[in-house]
Amino acid sequence: MKTKILLLLGIMLMVGISAMAQKVPTKVIDNKGTIKWVLDSATAVITKADSTLLFVTPTQLNNTVNPVKDTVNNISTTYIKAASNGLTKNGQTAELGGLLTKTTTIQTTATEFLRITGLTAGTTSTDSVVVVDPDGSLKFIPASTLFNALTFTNGLTKSGNTVRLGGALTQPTVIATDATNTLRVAGLQTGDLSTDSLVVAAPGGVLKRVTAASLLQSGETSISATTGTLTYAVADMPANPSRVWVYRNGAKLVGGSNSSIQSDYTITTAGSVTLVENGYTVTTGDIIEVQWVK
Repeated sequence: MKTKILLLLGIMLMVGISAMAQKVPTKVIDNKGTIKWVLDSATAVITKADSTLLFVTPTQLNNTVNPVKDTVNNISTTYIKAASNGLTKNGQTAELGGLLTKTTTIQTTATEFLRITGLTAGTTSTDSVVVVDPDGSLKFIPASTLFNALTFTNGLTKSGNTVRLGGALTQPTVIATDATNTLRVAGLQTGDLSTDSLVVAAPGGVLKRVTAASLLQSGETSISATTGTLTYAVADMPANPSRVWVYRNGAKLVGGSNSSIQSDYTITTAGSVTLVENGYTVTTGDIIEVQWVK
C-alpha cells in the first residue's frame, strides 16, 4: 500500500513539474544529438541517469543577451589548458611569446607579408641585426661585427667603422660623367711647374701624369746641305710653320704662311721642311739649321 502511495506521489510531482515548464523558442541538442526545447528560467534542469539532457533553462546557457561571448569564454575555460612553441598561457589568455619547441615556418607572399610596427631605435654598439641564412632561417649577429665582415677594395679604405676614399685600384675603373653630371675636385692647392706634374687624358680617356717640362717639347737639327737638295727630314718637327724656325748658314730664312713676303721654306707635313730658293741658292756645304717647339 505504501509503495502505491509513493508511486502516485511521484507521478503527481512529474505532472506538476511538466505543467509549470514553459517552452521558449530556443532549442538545444543533447550529447546524443536529440533536439530538446529550452524551458524558461523557472524550470529545473532534469538529467537522466545516462546523462541525457531533458530540460535546459536559459540560466544554464549562462547569458541569453550575449551567448556568443559566453560560449567563447566557456571554451577558453574548458579547453585552453596549456600553450607552447612560441605561445604562453596567461590565465585563460594565449599570448604570443615563449620558447619554440620545434622548427617553425611562417609562410609569407608578396602580398601577405609579415610586418612588425612600433620598434624602438637601436644602437650599433650593443644591439644585433636579424639576418636570413640560405635556408630562410632567421639568425642574429651583433651589429658591431656586421661592418667588420665587409671588405673594401678598389680605391676604398676602411679605418675602424669609417670607409674613406683612397687606396690602390685593383681593376680598371670608369667614372662616367656628362654635361650635367660633372666631376669636380674643390680646394686644390697651387702647384709648381718646376716640380709638379700635369694630369692628361690619353685617347681612350685614361688619366695619366706628365711633367710640366715634358709638356713643352722642342728640338734642333743641323744639316749639311748638298747642291740641288731642297727637302730635308726633321724628326718630331710639327707641321705648324709658326712653331718652326729655319736658318741657312746662321741667317734666318723667312717663313710662315701668313707672311705677305714670299717664304724661304714651306712645311706641308710634320717632320719635313722644303727650302724655296728665293734670292739664294743652296750649295754643297751650306748649313741648314731647323729649330721647333710643340
